[in-house]
Amino acid sequence: MRSAGWVPVALLSVGIVSACQSTGLAPTGDRVVGAVGCTVVFPGPEHIDTTGVVRWEYKQNENDPELTVVLYYVASPNPEILPEYKDRVVFNMSDWSLGLKMQLADQGLYRLRREEEEKSGKWIKLEVIEPLSKPELFRNSSLAGSTIEMVCNVTVGRVDSYQWKKDHKPLPRSDHYQLSWNNSVLLILNAIQADSGCYSCKVTNEVSENETSLELTISDSSAVVSNGVIWGVVITAVITAVIILVIADGNLYSE
Repeated sequence: MRSAGWVPVALLSVGIVSACQSTGLAPTGDRVVGAVGCTVVFPGPEHIDTTGVVRWEYKQNENDPELTVVLYYVASPNPEILPEYKDRVVFNMSDWSLGLKMQLADQGLYRLRREEEEKSGKWIKLEVIEPLSKPELFRNSSLAGSTIEMVCNVTVGRVDSYQWKKDHKPLPRSDHYQLSWNNSVLLILNAIQADSGCYSCKVTNEVSENETSLELTISDSSAVVSNGVIWGVVITAVITAVIILVIADGNLYSE
């Protein structure tokens, strides 16, 4: 839980790259990575038969038993689809490819198997990743001379990398700027007026990226102290005046 000193910062600009770059992702080898809500297309074989039985099978881990997602008798008009996949799977009867709208639970191993091939089908590993949510930026201070801590927080999705910029340029290599917590936290040591500017945090993973910017204005700490002293004097004067009036009013009634 953040302390009272943390300030949520209004976002000036947000850029989002869509997790679904195309209408259907396809494996480039034995592995495919996709985003929740997007569609992956597992290709069919080079040659299809006019008779026989075809299955698309799934298992979560290497040693788990196979589960039949689609069962297709080649001569039949429609395939049989497992109920939990029914609204998310499209089986193409012309080339036996399988389209799947992905959920996190779909991660695992998939293969197409002809009945006569027994266990010889090739497995394809599917990794399903959540797209990143819009980052939230927090800071603990904006005073000159203080250590300013900015936190780039993402509530949904696994972040693979964080990248910070100032005024649209990479942060200069300097001990004045330090990164921690896998680069999600930026520290500005002994802040000065020159540290004012536009700071941005870009987060990425294999299926999406997101960037948020904020404007930081460094305040003069001496001016803050002076203003505090002035307000203290004003408040003290007001309280003193009230006390004098109360005493005077009491003396009036006592007469």
